[in-house]
Amino acid sequence: MSLVDLLYNIGRKLPEIRPPEVPPDFKTRLMWTLVVLVSFYILSLIPPYGLQAVRGLAPEAFQLILASNLGSILAAGIGPIVIASIVLQLLVGSGIIQIDMRSQEGRAKFMTIQKVLAIFFSFFEAWIYVSTGFLQAVPGLELIVALQVALGSIFLIYLDEIVLKWGIGSGISLFIAANVTRAAMWNGFGIHPESYLMGLINAISTASPIWWTYLIPYIITILVFLIVVYAEGIHVDIPIALSYGRGAGGRYPIKLLYLNVIPVIFAVALFANIQLLAYILKDTPISVILGQYREVPTETGVTYELVGGLAYYLQPPYKLMDDIILLLTTGQVPSTLVPNLIHAIIYILLLTLTSVLFGMLWIELAGFGPKQIAEQLASSGFGIPGFRRDPRVLEKVLEKYIPTIAILGSAFVGFLAGFTDVFRGLASGMGILLAVEIIYRYYEIIMREKVLEMYPALKKVLE
Repeated sequence: MSLVDLLYNIGRKLPEIRPPEVPPDFKTRLMWTLVVLVSFYILSLIPPYGLQAVRGLAPEAFQLILASNLGSILAAGIGPIVIASIVLQLLVGSGIIQIDMRSQEGRAKFMTIQKVLAIFFSFFEAWIYVSTGFLQAVPGLELIVALQVALGSIFLIYLDEIVLKWGIGSGISLFIAANVTRAAMWNGFGIHPESYLMGLINAISTASPIWWTYLIPYIITILVFLIVVYAEGIHVDIPIALSYGRGAGGRYPIKLLYLNVIPVIFAVALFANIQLLAYILKDTPISVILGQYREVPTETGVTYELVGGLAYYLQPPYKLMDDIILLLTTGQVPSTLVPNLIHAIIYILLLTLTSVLFGMLWIELAGFGPKQIAEQLASSGFGIPGFRRDPRVLEKVLEKYIPTIAILGSAFVGFLAGFTDVFRGLASGMGILLAVEIIYRYYEIIMREKVLEMYPALKKVLE
């Protein structure tokens, strides 16, 4: 018995969410989506029993894309699900594991194996969080804390399954959007001293001349939202025809955001892991190159701040906006302006280039390259009008567009995320990009569902 068959047989014995016998209507799906959303928020507020302290070293962007909250049982968030999905897609895309994703049986096998791997990674990541000190447990209760964190991620696995079968869209997307939205609301509209809203109110009430600076995060966030929505409509149409020119014709659109925001997710995750590795090795000789930390006293003890090395340039210069605001309001040039500006340029360039590299890698490993798309279109009976029946013809045409668009799209999202990080949106640049992308997808899904309810006959056409 192969490993694939073994994992599949294990997955078939796991509890699962029963699919509906009759496709639920839109209101029912919306209700279940809201139930899952509320459940996610509640779980993110429950602290693990035996947790002593949280060492908040994970970058904000890393927590946002994993829908995690270090002080709760959702400390690992959807990390295990994401890792399981990436690992399995890479294995299938590279041909190491043979699963026919074009058949319903193959897709079902993929989802079952992914579920098994996600549960395994839930326990693995939970123990890593506890053993490395991110979650400091009461002595003797380390295993109990790790078990609770693992169960938190397993809860999310089943909540995601509820959304997929009974709700709207994907639970993973829902959790990310919810986490980013919560962070943006807390930073932008929270009634606590550190929120931009309270800062704006205090500045206006005291007639401060820099009151307008508190509007910058709102402007940046709205600007990114509009740019991403506009970019969603940019695409190149390739003419195709059914039955190789003798049947119905149409166009195959290749969008600028062909890979969505996947490349920059990988880039941000890589940056975060390098920073965490630099912290672990901060007292070794390699720290001179990898990342240099210094101790900063706080009210509750000591924290660490990056001051040099590679890891330092893999995080945005958070004080650049303070320098720019000081320059605009007083005319004084801060001594840190030039170093922070250089830091910002390096950070944005590194994030953009890394996103492009991951984008080029992902189109091949995940099955989004010209060859794979050509084979999918050819197997469905599509071809280029006026050309002979040969997938290689399709591949040559797609090679003119897909790699170039994938590079441009990856660079676009990488630059936009870096820009938002440097100039401070209501959340991290990566988080805002994800939230906008996911919310836009939900908008499309909801509009489609409403149209199908009004005109049921369209279901047969769209299928």
